[in-house]
Amino acid sequence: MRRDVVTVAEDCTYDEVVRLLTGHRVSALPVVDRFGHVRGVVSEADLLPRLEAPTG
Repeated sequence: MRRDVVTVAEDCTYDEVVRLLTGHRVSALPVVDRFGHVRGVVSEADLLPRLEAPTG
């Protein structure tokens, strides 16, 4: 386990989540509110539908 946990804010953008996941070499991040309370988790799997969505 790590003590220096990387988190994302509730209003974090898709691009920021991707940057944090890849930059820290993790597959998921806790989502925290403005008080630092954990509200959920976002994972690589949560981001896949956007990659698979048709553009246009």
